[in-house]
Amino acid sequence: MNTLEKMETLIVLADCGSFTEAAKRMFCSQPTISHHIQQLEQEFDSLLFYRTGKQVELTDQGRVLLQYAKRITNLVDEASLELKRINQQERTLSVYVSNYIAGYFFSDILHEFHTVSPEKPLEIITYCYSDLIRCFQEGRTHYALMPIYPEDDYIGKHFDTSVLFEEELLLVLPVDHPHADRRLLYARDLHNETILLPKSEYLQQYVTEHLRSRQVKTRFLQMSNFETMKVAVKSHHGLAFLPYGAVKSELGRGELASVPVSSLQITRKNGFVFRKNTKLSQADQAFCKNVEQYLRTV
Repeated sequence: MNTLEKMETLIVLADCGSFTEAAKRMFCSQPTISHHIQQLEQEFDSLLFYRTGKQVELTDQGRVLLQYAKRITNLVDEASLELKRINQQERTLSVYVSNYIAGYFFSDILHEFHTVSPEKPLEIITYCYSDLIRCFQEGRTHYALMPIYPEDDYIGKHFDTSVLFEEELLLVLPVDHPHADRRLLYARDLHNETILLPKSEYLQQYVTEHLRSRQVKTRFLQMSNFETMKVAVKSHHGLAFLPYGAVKSELGRGELASVPVSSLQITRKNGFVFRKNTKLSQADQAFCKNVEQYLRTV
């Protein structure tokens, strides 16, 4: 017999206390309700309801089975929702990406991927570095396209990395800054300047350690993100070391200036971070391959 269907009948009958009302609610005949209950009583060798005229009341055994019936139907509902979620995930490719890469590279990446896999919807989920780490820790994703910092012990212990490109952090100045027309600066030229720092602790560490190792005395001011830092530089609130991808447009339009600093080269790696011993789906593999081919040519 279909035990789940009979359990649902038990739940409805216990709720309304009437075979007639239960039949109405389940869009079936009253004899069908009676038959379902009789089959359950035979299956579990227990009387489940006291029958008094047209009304019914659960026995002690019926109350016990009712609790299990509710748990069983709840589990079936949960299983249905989980399977729908997994099916939706299989139809839609969810990709976790750092804010920086999503903001400055993904328009071209998305165009390339759509050309290769036009039938595959792509869900881009963007976070800052620390939030991506939290997504890994919570098991929301097994890979991400993001900055790679060798200093991060958590990533080094639990993940494999694939560097796709490395970029220099350029010293960015307002176009009317006294040093903006120089071909080359020296570390000493940065004395007493205000250096804007991003929220990322690793980028802060890169910039401050490079400057302090050369005994450059500067003031540091933290900003929330690269966009805010660019606005602050234009407004003469300070100078900043920013990745080329973040300032390429402004440099091309002459809205910002960049001058190299002798013996001061700050770089950052970007690429895929994969959880160790995890096999990606074919769609994930295709996406990663497509991105790798594109970014290695950037």
